[in-house]
Amino acid sequence: MFLMAGPCGVESRDQAFRIAEFVQRQGATHFRGGAFKGQNRPIVNGKPEYLGLGEEGVEILAKVQDEFKIPCVCDVQSKEQAYLVAKYNIKIMMVGARNMDNLCLLRDIRYLYDKYNPSGQIILKRGPSATVDEWIGAAEHLGGEDRVVLCERGISSFDRTPQTRWRLDFVGVAHVKKYTNYRIIVDPSHGSGDRELVSLLSKAALAISDGIMVEVHYDPDSSPTDPKQTIDFDTFKEIARIYKEGIYGRK
Repeated sequence: MFLMAGPCGVESRDQAFRIAEFVQRQGATHFRGGAFKGQNRPIVNGKPEYLGLGEEGVEILAKVQDEFKIPCVCDVQSKEQAYLVAKYNIKIMMVGARNMDNLCLLRDIRYLYDKYNPSGQIILKRGPSATVDEWIGAAEHLGGEDRVVLCERGISSFDRTPQTRWRLDFVGVAHVKKYTNYRIIVDPSHGSGDRELVSLLSKAALAISDGIMVEVHYDPDSSPTDPKQTIDFDTFKEIARIYKEGIYGRK
C-alpha cells in the first residue's frame, strides 16, 4: 500500500524539508514534489504561470531522499527532464495525464531508466479522455507491470464543472485490480480539485486501490500551483490515520 504525499511544487529546500518531515512522521511511504510545472494557461490570476525550480528542485528532492530515507516522486514532461530525474536517482518518475499518450516520450523514459535507474519505478497517470485499455497500452511502452504503477486521477465527464473538475473512475480502478497485475493508486487531489473532498475520496480510494497520492502543504493557500486542491497538515493527519487502519484491517 502506498501513501504518497507532498506539495504540488517544490518551492525551496526549507519548504520541502518541512513537509517531508511531517508526512513521513505520519506514515507516508513516499514524498511527492514537482520540479517541472505547467498550467493550462500561460497567465494565471494576472501572473505568469509557475514553472517550478527545474534542476534545483530535483536536487532538493535528492536531498530529501538522503536526509529522510524516503523515496521521492517527481513528474516529468520531456526527455531532458526525465534525464535529470534519472541522473539524481529520484526513485519514482511520474508521467502526467497530459503526456500519457506521448508515446515517443514514454519510449525515451524507458530507455533512460534502463540505462541510469534500472530498479526505479514509473507512475503513469491516466489521461482525462483515455480508456483503461489505452492507459494500459501506454504503460506497456514504459516497461509494463514490473515497472509501472498506474494512477487514476479523474476522467472528463459530461458533468464537468468548476466544483467537480474531474470524476474519479472507481469502476476503472476495480477493472485494473480484477483483470491485471498492475498496481494502481488514486489521486483524490486532482480527481476533485477541491480540498474539502479529498478526505472522503481518500477513504473510498484506500478501500479499492493500492494507495493514494495527495497534495499537502503547511499553508495550502500559498502554494503557487493547485492551492484549492491542496490539503493542510491536519487533514493529512486524518487521512494517514485512515490509511494505517486500512493496512491493519487488510492484515
